[in-house]
Amino acid sequence: MVQHLSPHQESILHELLQRHTSLPVERIADNTEVQPNRVYVIPAGYELTIRNNLLRLVDRTASEGWPETINRFFQSLAEDRGENAAGIILSGAGYDGTEGARAIRDKGGAILDQDLESASQSSMPFSIIDAGLATAVLSPDLMPGYLLKYFRVASGDTAEFEDLTETLTEEDVKRISRQLRRLTGSDFADYKLSTMRRQIARRMSAVQLNDVNSYLALMDQQPSEAHQLVKRLLIHVTSFFRDPASFETLRINGLLPLLKTLSIDDVFRVWVPGCASGEEAVSIAILIHECLRQLRLTEMEVRIFATDMNRDLIQRARTGIYPLASADSLTASRFKDHFISSEDGFQVRAHISRMIVWAEHNLVEHPPFSNLYLVSCRNVLIYYQSKLQERIRALFQFALRPEGLLFLGSSEAIPEPSDLFTVVDSRHKIYRRMPTVNKPWMRLDQPLFARPPVSSEDSMSSSKAPQRDSDDYRLQVIKEILLSHYNATCVLVDELYQIRYAYGEIDRFLRLVSGGDSQRSILSMARQGLDSELTIALYEAFETDNTVARQGIWFESNGEERLINIIVKPVNDPIIGNRYRLVIFEVSTVAGRADDETVDREGSEEWAVITRLREELQQARQALQSSTHALQAKSEELTSSMEEIGSANEEIQTTNEELRTSKEELESMNEELNTLNSQLTNQNHELTHANNALYNFLQSTAVGVIFLDQDLAIREYTQAVTQIFRLRKSDIGRPLSEIKSQLVYDGLIADAARVLDTLENSDHEVSTTDGDWYKVDIRPYRTMNNIVDGLVLTFSEITLQKQAQHQAEQTSSYVEM
Repeated sequence: MVQHLSPHQESILHELLQRHTSLPVERIADNTEVQPNRVYVIPAGYELTIRNNLLRLVDRTASEGWPETINRFFQSLAEDRGENAAGIILSGAGYDGTEGARAIRDKGGAILDQDLESASQSSMPFSIIDAGLATAVLSPDLMPGYLLKYFRVASGDTAEFEDLTETLTEEDVKRISRQLRRLTGSDFADYKLSTMRRQIARRMSAVQLNDVNSYLALMDQQPSEAHQLVKRLLIHVTSFFRDPASFETLRINGLLPLLKTLSIDDVFRVWVPGCASGEEAVSIAILIHECLRQLRLTEMEVRIFATDMNRDLIQRARTGIYPLASADSLTASRFKDHFISSEDGFQVRAHISRMIVWAEHNLVEHPPFSNLYLVSCRNVLIYYQSKLQERIRALFQFALRPEGLLFLGSSEAIPEPSDLFTVVDSRHKIYRRMPTVNKPWMRLDQPLFARPPVSSEDSMSSSKAPQRDSDDYRLQVIKEILLSHYNATCVLVDELYQIRYAYGEIDRFLRLVSGGDSQRSILSMARQGLDSELTIALYEAFETDNTVARQGIWFESNGEERLINIIVKPVNDPIIGNRYRLVIFEVSTVAGRADDETVDREGSEEWAVITRLREELQQARQALQSSTHALQAKSEELTSSMEEIGSANEEIQTTNEELRTSKEELESMNEELNTLNSQLTNQNHELTHANNALYNFLQSTAVGVIFLDQDLAIREYTQAVTQIFRLRKSDIGRPLSEIKSQLVYDGLIADAARVLDTLENSDHEVSTTDGDWYKVDIRPYRTMNNIVDGLVLTFSEITLQKQAQHQAEQTSSYVEM
């Protein structure tokens, strides 16, 4: 049990919990060994970690912003327990626990999150849901049963998860991979089978399914489950300067020698694929900045392309804000030089953040960046099969300059001998590109670029269509269209003009260009002279849903001018929809034929040039007219959008005013709560003193007293009364009539009931079986508000008085005789 506790107020949580469980509950001491069937509670003023089955306490340091107590413990729990860890986030304010939950999920563990309806403070549970980290969102009463099923405890079969992993066949994994590609656009066909099996089995266990067919049906019904599995398969484990010795070797043996050969006018281009939340890219940026500062080249432009296929992680990385728990791997000097504190943790300074360009990019399917001096791809290739690893290495060799460096993870390596890279440092996995001919990295048996994920509506419509492999079927549709155009060169594009498939000699009309997402756009790849005509044709084809043809277009290819026709055809099919257009390039035969009669009539070649210029002028006029119409339409759309934005801005301003008012009210309420908390703390101290005084009175007084409630059940008693009644602490709450006493007083209970009814005191002198005498006073028990809430029975010993009285009576009788 880890709570946010004030270091100045002692916690009694362990005492409160002990009242509700038969398990031993203990407050943690340093180096406590974890035992089963026990509850451990963090003490106030400390942070907690676990390592090698030992709970360790660390003095809590005062820091601004929200505490990181839960994050630190979860991160150590993930390292110590891996997939056997389960973190539970209950009601709480702030966002502590989110990064720790991410660490547990990355290691294969489970995160249970309290549902917002049952949480009195929803900030912490909502942060987990918003980050997509919850294995399950449940009310607390459902969590124990879920945990038992998740870890296969209820059935008594702890090996059930491993058995499920083994029962997943290679064909099952392929079916799930095809489903993922259809629903999310992510291709896992070449991922390692063991990794796929294990993560799929873990996800099936999380949703309580043991059958592959049922799991496939679940993904069809709930496409979000496919995205959850993709997040599980994309294992994002990263930190700042992971393996510091490798980074230091890269600095000394790689970056410094390379940077010394460059001038200040060069642009130092770097690519960090699979960057996750960005810690590695920031680490590379810091390392390069330190090298440039050492070489006095701080004015050199550095451009680091940090990419990942997870859009949420890229959005998070763009903010440059990291939780305080992530700073453990940074030295004090680096933290001071390159980061600033913020309300949410700490933030990357501007001189580092402006080096980095964040982009969503799929390493397996999207084209690479080019002219790079460094590629840092650490612990990404380990999840790929050897065939895909070889292709990615060829891609890196294509992307790097001849003197470029490749920085891999500790579990990765380049097979030797290699015609792609030479070793710089084999221990720390640093390689240099060999100046050899580039190896092909494109896959010619599949589409050149990844297609976008289909919407839920598309998914529903496709589920109603004939059950065919969507990729194979789409390829068949394209081939049927191509057959209608003999020897055609064409490209399939979507509504964003992104290339999805290429056929024929496309290098005559398109070219690969450097950069980020522009590599996927057909407009960015069009050769000189084709871009404007291609833009107009595509715009008309998508707007009208008709075939559009542009005739007699001159363009330059490989230093030669060519004349072609462009035809854009819609692709309509009940399964793949109407989101694609086929762009067909036809080489015109008009340019190759000379009209002898026209040449003779005009008398020279100048007439051919004039004819061509007239054709180009006509084309330009048509293009200008089409562009004008398009601009007018866009202008109207922009005007409408501006009006909507203006209206939205007014709503935002109103909302902002309401939020400001709410903030002031919350601040006022917080001040009142602080005052109330101070009052309650003072009252608690007073109550503690009163309890201590009452306890000492009850233990030390020689007067026997029993406090009864209105049902004549024992509420409290003094130690002296145990000489009359055989009382123990366990008797509190029992009726007095059930307790055996030594009094020769059968009317005690009747007198007590009469006093409670009439509120008149009762006094009696009674003896015990041992011959002792007591005066019994029965009086009403009154509260401070003068409310009768029971009885007070007082037993005062009068044995000596009775003996003296008896002796006096005997003496008097003797004198009278």
